[in-house]
Amino acid sequence: MNFGHPNRAGLSVKLSRDRMNAACEEHLGFQIRTSQWKASQLLNNRCIVEMPTGEGKTLTTLLAACSLATHGQRVLIATANDYLASRDAEWMSKLYQSVSLSVASVTASTPQPARSRIYQHDIVYGTLREFAFDFLRHSLERRKNSHAKIAEAEFPRDILIIDEADSILIDEARTPMIITAPITHVARAKESCYRWASDAAKDFKRPQDYVRVDGSGLVALTPAGRKRAIATLMPNTIATMTTTEILHALERAIMVNETIHRDIHYVVHEERIQLVDEYTGRRAVDRNFGGGIQQAIEAREGLDLTQESEPIARISVQDFVSRFRLLCGMTATAWEDRDELQKIYDVKVHRVRPHRRSRQILMHPVACRSLNEKWAGIADETAEMIAKNRSVLIGTRTIAQSEELSKKLCEKKISHVVLNARNAASEAEIIAEAGQAGRVTVATNMAGRGTDIQLSEQVRKAGGMHVIVSEAHAASRIDRQLIGRSSRQGDPGSARLFVSPEDEILTQAYGEEQAAKLLLSARHGSIRWLLPKVRSAQQRVTQMHRRERAELTARDESLSDAMLSLGLDPHLDPLHESH
Repeated sequence: MNFGHPNRAGLSVKLSRDRMNAACEEHLGFQIRTSQWKASQLLNNRCIVEMPTGEGKTLTTLLAACSLATHGQRVLIATANDYLASRDAEWMSKLYQSVSLSVASVTASTPQPARSRIYQHDIVYGTLREFAFDFLRHSLERRKNSHAKIAEAEFPRDILIIDEADSILIDEARTPMIITAPITHVARAKESCYRWASDAAKDFKRPQDYVRVDGSGLVALTPAGRKRAIATLMPNTIATMTTTEILHALERAIMVNETIHRDIHYVVHEERIQLVDEYTGRRAVDRNFGGGIQQAIEAREGLDLTQESEPIARISVQDFVSRFRLLCGMTATAWEDRDELQKIYDVKVHRVRPHRRSRQILMHPVACRSLNEKWAGIADETAEMIAKNRSVLIGTRTIAQSEELSKKLCEKKISHVVLNARNAASEAEIIAEAGQAGRVTVATNMAGRGTDIQLSEQVRKAGGMHVIVSEAHAASRIDRQLIGRSSRQGDPGSARLFVSPEDEILTQAYGEEQAAKLLLSARHGSIRWLLPKVRSAQQRVTQMHRRERAELTARDESLSDAMLSLGLDPHLDPLHESH
């Protein structure tokens, strides 16, 4: 790839607010708000700007990009998904051109030969993962061509602006970006072992046959479990494998049954396993489970087993963003994690006041005794809202929950649409219509992020959109992001949280045994304790995730230093297993 930037040398143009106002009015039909201009000026420095949902972060990002690019620097803008990358680049292209700047986007479908030309533009939109994978591919190409003395321009490293910065810098930071190469086709013996283990695992019970390792989710067979496994009828095709390999395959199959669930952690799409991102609810098409887990899931689902692979290039979010001379970004929810962002990325968080004062009504949370009671309560509240000609957006944590709630709404004969990883292609269209009178939208929590919800006048007069948070998320700011979908730009609106003792957050925070005791307590006594317990659980899980990210950063830095001292490349000579 050639990433040269031949046309921008020495360019420096002062872009005044008057000039940009005129360009916005001509090409977009509206002018820049004071809050947008102020935020764009802050982005000229190393920081994250928090602006409420609906305040026009797309235009704010453009203003910052124009200001930075006109000084001859190339700007990469990381968006939440491919759709937003291509949409924003196309939508804003005329405005960029009016100030003599070129713009393009790179997505998962962009052909490899075209990518080097795209990166020669002044502004490039894409996802952070797409940028990072292109950097790794470029690094592999440079290593391959180094013996031929081929001059390779450096991958762009001037400016990185991150939209939805909390999602990328916090939520996605626990998952490194890895390019893998297939080792070989799955051997017949291994395939037979995966499928035998998947069948056998169904009959093994806890705690007599196996135990769960605290905190890690890993499974270990007990002495009785090992004896039972060895005595189980096995196919002749796995006779060449060692007993240790067979037992490990069984433990992995049990762990998959215990901890990795269809329509929560992955979906089956076109006869393939595709991961579902925990925070966005979207399919992560470029990611696989590692360590044999992918094949164990495929065996359980009765699919063809994919090739096992090994990592050939790897980089963490923290490492990739540190390459850029200037890192900045925007989001509606960063304040809760401002200390971590400062410590890990050396970026301050600034809050910018909204254009209009919020009119949102936060209704008192509802604590329910069971999951069924919660779904019924949500359905009843939804019916009340649409009877008043309001619109309702219900956020769920998983695909399975969105479909469970859909059944309850159908029982109540409440017309609705469901937005989850199964129909992500329609995401923007579904969300854009969510503000119409009587419209009920059930969506995984982060669906539609980056897409405007325009309220009809009828809904606005009736009290606006009502947002229901059907379950507290592991991070409270994810709840705040969902709640922020209502009452945008001074519109009326309301929001309410529903909780139950069966919510996953309690298991994540306190473990299965303690969560079971809480559930039993809720069935036979007062549940006044439930809401404070859920809030405490959120704080506990948030701290756990922060420790994991800090440990990952420290581990990466230590390993990187060690590899450099040995003359190895930390990105191209990875010593990690894929995740």
